[in-house]
Amino acid sequence: MTPLVKIGNVYFKREDFNITGSAKDRSIALQVKHLKDNYFSSAVISSTGNAAISAQYFCRKHNINLTIFVSPHTDKSKLKLIANYIVSPRPISDAFKFAKNNRAYLLRQSTDPIALRGYSQIATEIIKQLPQVTSVFIPVGSGTTLLGISQKIPSSIPVFGVQPASYCPIASIFDHDFVTENSTITDALGVKLLPLKNKVIKTINDHLGQGIVVQNRDVINSQNYLTSHKVITSPEGALALAGVNKIKSQTNIGNFPVIILTGAKR
Repeated sequence: MTPLVKIGNVYFKREDFNITGSAKDRSIALQVKHLKDNYFSSAVISSTGNAAISAQYFCRKHNINLTIFVSPHTDKSKLKLIANYIVSPRPISDAFKFAKNNRAYLLRQSTDPIALRGYSQIATEIIKQLPQVTSVFIPVGSGTTLLGISQKIPSSIPVFGVQPASYCPIASIFDHDFVTENSTITDALGVKLLPLKNKVIKTINDHLGQGIVVQNRDVINSQNYLTSHKVITSPEGALALAGVNKIKSQTNIGNFPVIILTGAKR
């Protein structure tokens, strides 16, 4: 169980305390166990970094051969933690092809229901640690983490999905109060293929939540705030905190809001 810590009036779920430093461990651990139980000897993944780091750890643990495809734009600090990888301008399609041609298990979060089951563990722990939780804020890329958490969060508790102003195909459906930007420090959320988009939007609506779009400067300010409180995590966590700060005066988030800190600072 990862810690839940309170800073000011907000609670932070420290998923950066997982074995490899990110929430990806929740899903990857179960996916690798499943492929091992089903006699797969190899796996493949396309990743912006954290998922590959997690997959590398669990595949090694279970003696599974792993092939990793990454974009040329992947953060170099994350690449340093990956032993072997293939740089590709189309990492997602290359991973699909590799899986098909080599009977390798595709460790893709957004197309594997096992991943959702893994992320639902986060919600189970939050309810145990803070039964009075009043809202949950989640940084969103493909939306898989949000969907998994929402499975075990009562529908009466609003769920908020936060995205950067540089790329916000889900949050912008709800939030129009932002200026489009060309770049972001939240590089892990730059997912271009969104098979779960409509399902994520429906889930946010079903939980009476919202999508929130955040400017880069506000992410930086939130990250500085977290650092001043000795919470050193990835910018995605700061993004979610910036989301709280943007809407807390307009929307009732209750007295016990929880922010998911999805990864360690690399």
